[in-house]
Amino acid sequence: MVAALALGGCSDGDDETAATTTAAATTATRTVTESVTLAEAPPPDTSGSLADAVARVLPSVVSIRTKTFGGGEGEASGVILDHDGLILTNNHVVEGSTSVTVAFNDERHKKPVAATVIGTAPERDLAVIRVQVSGLVPVRLARSSALRLGDAVIAIGFPLGLGGPTVTSGIVSGLNRTIDGENGTLTGLLQTDAAINPGNSGGPLVDRAGRLVGINTAGVREGNAENIGFAISIDGALPVIDRIRRQTPSSQAWLGIAYSSVDSESAAVQLGLDSSTRGAAVTVVYPGGPGEKADLAVGDVITVADDVPINSAGDLAKLLAKRKPGDEVDLELIDSRGPRLVTVKVALRAPGTAP
Repeated sequence: MVAALALGGCSDGDDETAATTTAAATTATRTVTESVTLAEAPPPDTSGSLADAVARVLPSVVSIRTKTFGGGEGEASGVILDHDGLILTNNHVVEGSTSVTVAFNDERHKKPVAATVIGTAPERDLAVIRVQVSGLVPVRLARSSALRLGDAVIAIGFPLGLGGPTVTSGIVSGLNRTIDGENGTLTGLLQTDAAINPGNSGGPLVDRAGRLVGINTAGVREGNAENIGFAISIDGALPVIDRIRRQTPSSQAWLGIAYSSVDSESAAVQLGLDSSTRGAAVTVVYPGGPGEKADLAVGDVITVADDVPINSAGDLAKLLAKRKPGDEVDLELIDSRGPRLVTVKVALRAPGTAP
């Protein structure tokens, strides 16, 4: 299917059964940071109350607002992974952002707070961010691999700037779907007819008990398409989340900048450049980092690195993955004033800074 994507139980029983149920419930409420395994998560609930499910999960759903260097603003969603501020969302939500702000729905944390991107997986459209807030309510998990066609699911998020959370419900319409995303092909997706609109990105797809089975990532915007949305299965997301959390900053080559793709005519023109320009645009220059020392500036577009053409942020990330701290990288840049050459000495990524 070719489509335009908008990145946009209880049971009675004897004491032994009760003990087993209690143990399972305890395990199921562990957080991601306590290394929940898929084997420990229960299968999805298909018979609970929709309203009860929403009430259970809503304190774990957050609203995310972003700003970009061009003055653009975005609104999306996320889901809390642990008590101490780890939040999951989509990569396309935070890519190219100069600031990320999170607002909560737990009736305890009233003020929006700044968040830091601690890692991304563009090829899976996942990102992990952190806020300096404790006492949060982590989402509970279910095994998305146990879902069947027709199982009931609920999507929750903050679409279209409506001022509060929106809940839509539907069924699992397809399993193991593949679509083309902004950074390549996304595989193993859940398809649902629960409405997923711009702003739902990064929010949870949950079962009838309010347990997470997927991360909403895209809805189809094609004239003849109706009620087709996609979510990243939580079974596939957990290993990626774990890898992001466990990556060692000191082992990562870092230019001291954040950057986003200039991969279209409109993106190039917005920066005051020729419409044919492609590359990775600098969106943040971190104080004291190698980019600042090399006089990189917000708005610079990296078009070539070490004689390798850079046509997107992904190209630059791939090149840097092959460099070690201490290496020098020759960059060809262009901004509205014209082209120039700089050499940047790769450093160790500082903990807490965006990749």
